[in-house]
Amino acid sequence: MNIQRRAAIIGAASASLALQACATGAGNPAKPRHYVLVHGAWHGAWAWSKAAPLLRQAGHGVSAPTLSGLGERSHVSAGTSGLAVHVEDIVSHLMMEDLRDVVLVGHSYAGCVVSGVLGARTGRVAHAVYVDAFVPGQAQAMANFVPPPVKADFERLAAQNATVPPPPAASWGERWGLTDAALVAWAQPRMKPQAALSFVEPVRGDPLAEPIRRTYLKCTLNPNPGFKSIADGIKKDGRFRYAEVEGHHDVMLIDPPRFVSSLLSLG
Repeated sequence: MNIQRRAAIIGAASASLALQACATGAGNPAKPRHYVLVHGAWHGAWAWSKAAPLLRQAGHGVSAPTLSGLGERSHVSAGTSGLAVHVEDIVSHLMMEDLRDVVLVGHSYAGCVVSGVLGARTGRVAHAVYVDAFVPGQAQAMANFVPPPVKADFERLAAQNATVPPPPAASWGERWGLTDAALVAWAQPRMKPQAALSFVEPVRGDPLAEPIRRTYLKCTLNPNPGFKSIADGIKKDGRFRYAEVEGHHDVMLIDPPRFVSSLLSLG
């Protein structure tokens, strides 16, 4: 057995043991939490299908709403489901399900959604966790974090109420860490085009106004320099806690035990 393979097995075993400890209450607060999991661009609630059962196994409540225009809701106003609609998706979910003191988890693009929900000041979020995510402030959009030519393309498409197709599967290994052929084949029909409006619409309200816990969970195996730059900035921001998980961008699909163990360790 080569060294890399042995290290991978040891790492997976360690993550599994940590998850078991969380499930039995060792090192984990007794009070169960409710995790609201918000998926990233082009994904859907299916992105959490491997991680959500592990959170429930550990004794926590979990909900994973699909954002309008994506996943099983891809038929709902796909071109006009911008950030404001996605924020309302989650705010309405919190209100209709009467969820309070939740841990709001946003992956990648969903960092914009988390910021928007915090800006709405629902009073229902106790802890916001940005997972390898964009962290826009008031009046900022995801487009503020991409190169100018990409931003210009987003703005042009948004003016036409057009969607942005998901990247080709051939790029998913570098982009998200999805290299397993079976996982790629499973995810491919579930990836859906996303409204360009969601990438250019700014956050309304101040996401830093409420005195809640905020954590940035960095996926250390993601080579994307944009997310590294965001993480480097967060490390200097005393309003956030910084933590890491050893995994690629879509770690919740690639290594769900490790991801859930890291998420639970945040308290």
